[in-house]
Amino acid sequence: MEIKVSVIICCYNSAARLPQTLRHLAEQQAPPGFAWEIMVINNASTDNTAQTAEQCWADFGPAGTPLRVIDEPVAGQMHARKRGALEARSECLVFCDDDNWLNEVYVALAWEMMQGDPLFGAGGGMNVPVTDAPAYPEWFEEYKDKYAISIRFGPSGDVSQRGLVLGAGLVTRRSLFLAVNDEKYPSLLNGRDGQHLSTGDDFEYCKRLLLWGYKLYYDERMQLQHFIPAQRLTLPYREKLMAGIDEAGRVLDEYDLAIRLHRKNKTKNRWRLLLLAPFRILLCRMGLTDRVLGDERLTLYYLWPQHTESGTTRARIKKFIYRQ
Repeated sequence: MEIKVSVIICCYNSAARLPQTLRHLAEQQAPPGFAWEIMVINNASTDNTAQTAEQCWADFGPAGTPLRVIDEPVAGQMHARKRGALEARSECLVFCDDDNWLNEVYVALAWEMMQGDPLFGAGGGMNVPVTDAPAYPEWFEEYKDKYAISIRFGPSGDVSQRGLVLGAGLVTRRSLFLAVNDEKYPSLLNGRDGQHLSTGDDFEYCKRLLLWGYKLYYDERMQLQHFIPAQRLTLPYREKLMAGIDEAGRVLDEYDLAIRLHRKNKTKNRWRLLLLAPFRILLCRMGLTDRVLGDERLTLYYLWPQHTESGTTRARIKKFIYRQ
């Protein structure tokens, strides 16, 4: 049968975490005749991640649902995700972290979500925390969104205006993921690599989708539990996490500026805007308009077809927008 959904689990030394993740996947309630697969991407692991995955699935995996272990030697979550997308047998991808426990309808609803709109770019559901710590620290409530959990997007549907869906449990199209992450415009944020808590690659992907005119969706019926071990609820880990978030934030802020201008100008005539931009910049400098000088300069920058710089974050975003 045609594989409808490929669940991709990116793993770095995940032997201890995988059994619970796979057990929840084994409990998926798919409709009759609904074929799906699991792909464990062994991302430069030095433990027995691969053997654990294969043994777990042999012990309790449902008949007819294959599990494949695929090696990706280059460390980094984005490298692992790209390997998974390249090897996937379906158009519908679900990225499941090694500490994500998907509820029993997640896989089937992921397929349903993707089919609902030809402009569907990415989607996800509600993420809630679980831990083996005796209690959450007092500061956790303030920082819980930084752990990619407990973010409610409101009613199910189009959440493109929010600018993101969470990478944990993210659903997307294989062809779109590979196009957005083509080598011509590599990701500016490559995700965690086992040594560093760099982050934001999932948010960058969402923002790139928006720049190409695709939509983001949320379905509150899709829920996952995000397991947070006690060692990740310490102040040193929190500070290391926040440092990675702050670093990624500078890149994501540039995407947000580009998206804001894209939304503002997408229904307007591009060439008219390009001709007017220098005059609007001049009026801003002379104090003869209430327009924002920075916005007008940025509008001219993104509308101008030629590159005046290279290598900067802004220049690489512009290259992506024009698919050059």
